[in-house]
Amino acid sequence: MTTGKWEYKDFKSAFFKRTGLDLESYKDKQMERRIRQLMQRENKPDFKVFFDYLSSDKDALDRFMNYLTINTSEFFRDDKVYSRLEDEIFPELLKKVSGTIKVWSAGCSIGAEPYTVAIIMDRLKALNRVKVVATDVDEKALSFADKGCFNKKQLGKTQEDIIQRYFDQNGDEYCIKPEIKRVVAYQKHNLLSDAPVSNCHVILCRNVFIYFKPETQFFLLDLFSRSLEPGGFYIIGSAEYISDPQKHNLEKRYNTIYVKKK
Repeated sequence: MTTGKWEYKDFKSAFFKRTGLDLESYKDKQMERRIRQLMQRENKPDFKVFFDYLSSDKDALDRFMNYLTINTSEFFRDDKVYSRLEDEIFPELLKKVSGTIKVWSAGCSIGAEPYTVAIIMDRLKALNRVKVVATDVDEKALSFADKGCFNKKQLGKTQEDIIQRYFDQNGDEYCIKPEIKRVVAYQKHNLLSDAPVSNCHVILCRNVFIYFKPETQFFLLDLFSRSLEPGGFYIIGSAEYISDPQKHNLEKRYNTIYVKKK
């Protein structure tokens, strides 16, 4: 173990070497505040003590990764976006794409978003036309997502008829039906360092950007644009904003929906 009191920058450097997650890409004030809150909760008074604790306790590291990645998610979150997808975006793609429509849910958290996409495609009678690649850096969230069982709160604004049709109730849990599960593939993925999912027709990366520094946002926008097929759609969160989409060959279609120019 090293000795001496650490600053936040020391923790960031050591954490990157230990996990590959680059905290330097996140907004410093927001991230440092979140980490200090957890340090207080865990009764670890400084960054050096906290890092040694995470390095020696895998469960603590898992909890920390889960805490960092802010896994707040629910089905049909932001109904305006999902209504646009169901009423316009996916029908448009189904007409102009001859084969499989590839959707990337980047930062998929507990799986509510990719399963919602699959449900929408089934409602459009096109479940056999979609492949959803769902990625996240948090292995615990991915494991939960792959299991596909949720509580009533996580179903959020989901209409009762959709719950009845697409979930099997088991006590207090609602488990997604196998035919929906089979079109979603989960994989661990670090947006900042791993190769992107290519040849996508739709990319959803929602409520992730707001935590990154401007230069990281620019890098990711470029990456997502290159990953999209011409005429494909990129979807962000309602609290997020792209200041100059033209720089990334994107054009605003709606408040949170952009299309890649041909």
